[in-house]
Amino acid sequence: MDTEQSTAHLTSVNAQVSTRAYFIEMWNRRDFAVAVPLEELRSQHKTTLLGNLWHLLNPLLTVAVYYFVFGTLLNADKGIDNYLLWLTIGVFVFRLTSSSVLGGAASISANKGLIRAIKFPRALLPISVVSSGVMTFSIELALLTSMTLLSGVGLSRRLLLLPLVVLFQAAFNLGGAFIAARLNEAFRDIQQIIPFVFRLLTYLSGVMFPIEKFLGDEIRGLPRLLISLNPILRIIELYRWVFLGTAINVGATVIAVGISLGLLIFGFRYFRAAEWRYGRS
Repeated sequence: MDTEQSTAHLTSVNAQVSTRAYFIEMWNRRDFAVAVPLEELRSQHKTTLLGNLWHLLNPLLTVAVYYFVFGTLLNADKGIDNYLLWLTIGVFVFRLTSSSVLGGAASISANKGLIRAIKFPRALLPISVVSSGVMTFSIELALLTSMTLLSGVGLSRRLLLLPLVVLFQAAFNLGGAFIAARLNEAFRDIQQIIPFVFRLLTYLSGVMFPIEKFLGDEIRGLPRLLISLNPILRIIELYRWVFLGTAINVGATVIAVGISLGLLIFGFRYFRAAEWRYGRS
């Protein structure tokens, strides 16, 4: 009888709470999603000479390499006004998505000690990774704004829609991070495969050159449709529209927004369905 009374208040570690209760618990722990990425940003590169300047130097060095290869050697800048800014936008935006998904993949496996020690909604781990990426990206957005002014393009009222574009990208990134986190927790090879997937996507997302201009008439049917509906391509296109006023494919962008929201919802449900086993292996 005493044993029954002492265990009456306990719940199974596998017990699933309702989605509403889960969101309430995440909200109550919202400081976790901010404190963790802030600490990571503070500690990253602390042993290097230039410190956190590498958050900006890494993508800038990538821009320099791509500009030399595609802008100078391959003349991919033909027909593109202000190619340097156009390229920088593509590199910065694509890097945010790739680093968010790759970081999301490692968010469970890299925090097993924390998972085993503290009870909290595990979804906060991928969320903290995406939040950290957005915080770093704010510095890059400030640089893009400065480049836009210095290049003579100037700022327009389109800049007011920038928060919505960032939110759109964050939704896509978070959906991908949720899925990658669960897959990598079960199959550790996923973390090794993701960089190669994004390396391919670099060329299919119009980062260095306008992809649809180079498709030609040879690529038709399903391959062309899949490239056209690539959400990363449309996200980059939106940023270029905000800063440079370049044209956007409205229909494809609306579909891409739907795909991103669908990915976020599916990713969250997929991640949460296996939450009870995270940190046990």
